[in-house]
Amino acid sequence: MAKRSTIGENPLDAVNQEHPLDTVVPDFSARTGRGQPTEVDPEMQARLAELEAGLKRLVAEMAGIKAAAAEAAALKTTIAGLSGEVAGLRREVDQLKAEAAAAKALQAEVIQFKAELAQLRASAGPGDLPFWMRGKKK
Repeated sequence: MAKRSTIGENPLDAVNQEHPLDTVVPDFSARTGRGQPTEVDPEMQARLAELEAGLKRLVAEMAGIKAAAAEAAALKTTIAGLSGEVAGLRREVDQLKAEAAAAKALQAEVIQFKAELAQLRASAGPGDLPFWMRGKKK
């Protein structure tokens, strides 16, 4: 069995070396003098102002779109509720149609009974009818 070369040495005691990325990516804050901005080209400032104005317009448009989306969601829930109401109204209409058909059948039966009663009155003599069906005395 081979012996390790690190036996008896604590790896945490090793001296920290510079990180390799520190040498690759330099620190730019030291060049400008403690974060003071350098002069920016006027064309770049104009372009920056134009882009900021466009960003503000896009933010305003997004707010409008979000409001429209919220309104659409509210309308969608309203439509879902209305479809339930429409189904209820259709049931009521079907019930009313059935009642109207029953009323027409009863009306036809009443007309038939009136015709039979008129026939009975015409065929019966004055003494054959009960007192309440006889005409008024003149």
